[in-house]
Amino acid sequence: MLYTEKEKHEIERVKEVFAEHLRQSPDFELLWSDKVGYVWLTIGVNPVYVDTGIRIESAADLCCKCLDDVTMDVLYMTGNDHALEAADPLELAEIKRRWEPYINQLPDYAYLCKDLLNGKM
Repeated sequence: MLYTEKEKHEIERVKEVFAEHLRQSPDFELLWSDKVGYVWLTIGVNPVYVDTGIRIESAADLCCKCLDDVTMDVLYMTGNDHALEAADPLELAEIKRRWEPYINQLPDYAYLCKDLLNGKM
């Protein structure tokens, strides 16, 4: 069994909260494999390429990847090519603002925001 029924249900819940973000992202695809479960596939659309696939281990894992992708959207939008640890106060405020709608729906995963901000992820 790839995931317990409870684990799969929780992954599906996180997936649903991030559904629009997952659908719109040009940088990755979340796919189901009967062999390994959910796979986070790094892709590109201009030019078209397929890169690394990473197995999603848990709902927290998926939530973290999605929050990190939201972070990267902000950093790319500001034109800064740096990691979250180097984000300026305005970038941090925008990142937290964009995380809020997701975390309001997934309060059990709020700790991931702190971990991302503290460089623990």
